[in-house]
Amino acid sequence: MSKKRVLTVRHMEDVRDDHVAKYFSENGFEQTHVNPALGIPMPNDPDEYDALLIYGGIQSANDGPDRPYIDEELEWLSNWLSDKRPTLGICLGAQLIAKSLGATVAPHPRELREIGFHEVTPTAAAQDFLPAPSYFYQWHREGFTLPDNCELLARGKLFPNQAFRYHSNTYGIQFHPEVTRPVMKDWLNHGSTSLIGDGVPSAERQLEDESRYGEKMGSWCRNFVNNWVANW
Repeated sequence: MSKKRVLTVRHMEDVRDDHVAKYFSENGFEQTHVNPALGIPMPNDPDEYDALLIYGGIQSANDGPDRPYIDEELEWLSNWLSDKRPTLGICLGAQLIAKSLGATVAPHPRELREIGFHEVTPTAAAQDFLPAPSYFYQWHREGFTLPDNCELLARGKLFPNQAFRYHSNTYGIQFHPEVTRPVMKDWLNHGSTSLIGDGVPSAERQLEDESRYGEKMGSWCRNFVNNWVANW
């Protein structure tokens, strides 16, 4: 049996061994990495891949006028999704999926940021996605409306829409279940200027919370990816 081929889209310079990347590596998937922000564009032939993974980044899904690669990625993504191919978007990735499906991506009405561990609550449609309220890592200032023909799977207090499913094999997840402690430390080091504003916990508090919630979050992430892959 040939290896399953995953196209991984990143928007930052660093490539980290997060929970999702580790899962694919440890289970023999063939991964191809592109980074439109660094001039490594989306591929010409989507048929070379079985699934798509889109990570987060500091960009906005609305940055097309200043960052043309964002609009190019959205157009590519729209074509990909029209064929109902397996897709997972995390944070910015979820926002790009939502926008490509016609939703709106915008900052919080009070310009608040959601950073650190926050409780995420499942909806009635989420029995196979999130069985109970859980704490997940967050780092974003924008959210999305629910696209048409999508199921809302999880809610949050600050940003109501936290996860959705499109058809049976495309997921948009606003939170960051993939983050490991080393990745979090790196973000806290390089993103220290973002740790301001109402409700944003200190770096020390976030690391304390990781000790409390990180293991459970990682276990959920690996289980989720395993279930997603089984549905390709």
